[in-house]
Amino acid sequence: MPEFSIAIPTYEMKGTGAQYFSELLETIKGQDFKDFEVCVSDHSQDNDILEVCEEYANYFEIKYFKNEDKIGNGPANTNSSVEMCSGKITKLIFQDDLFISKSALSKIKEAFDNESCNWCFNGFAHTTNGVHHFRPMIPRWTDMMLEGRNLLGSPSCVSFLTEKFVGFDENLKLLMDTDFYHRMRCEHGMPFIVGEYLTSNREHHHRISSSNVDYDKVIEHPEGSWLVNERELNYVLEKNKNTRSYYDEN
Repeated sequence: MPEFSIAIPTYEMKGTGAQYFSELLETIKGQDFKDFEVCVSDHSQDNDILEVCEEYANYFEIKYFKNEDKIGNGPANTNSSVEMCSGKITKLIFQDDLFISKSALSKIKEAFDNESCNWCFNGFAHTTNGVHHFRPMIPRWTDMMLEGRNLLGSPSCVSFLTEKFVGFDENLKLLMDTDFYHRMRCEHGMPFIVGEYLTSNREHHHRISSSNVDYDKVIEHPEGSWLVNERELNYVLEKNKNTRSYYDEN
């Protein structure tokens, strides 16, 4: 059993997916911690992602699955990628994001060397071209997580003991991350924070969260306002109504 499984859900991403995926695998190839497998669940209708996997198969173990179920459902494909994982620790990362430290896996492993660590977040930056990185952030938990006030980062910043995975809700898109974070905290306590910048989130127009969702409600907060989808908001608040007070009690 490898120490790490790197779970990567993939899709065509309007023709950019294979290129972004290749850039991610290049940053995985450069990791100084080598005890890992890569698990790819692919929603693509072509073979471009598979061909990239074949290019990198000589460098590390890659498990590839052509996922023809629930095409276009990001949470479902993400769950599928994690279900493939056999490692002790799962590092989730989306195909368009990158590792920006060659010691990323080593640093994350250090967090899990603490026996009380069930899950963690790493510091992250942002990029548009995969080369220059800006707006670095250290994750922190906030109130109103369920309402979409997310300062922890995208799922590309999260790692967890594989056996502790609670699954992403397949009915969500914009709030799939914050709903997942809430349920992980309720089940496994506060996440550890790795206070170093290890990954970078790519900003572009072909992300699932950037398309086919209406941002139709404004949430007001003393530290700033943000946009959410009202249908998703009502759904997560109703679904989690019995645990919304968890933060105050713990």
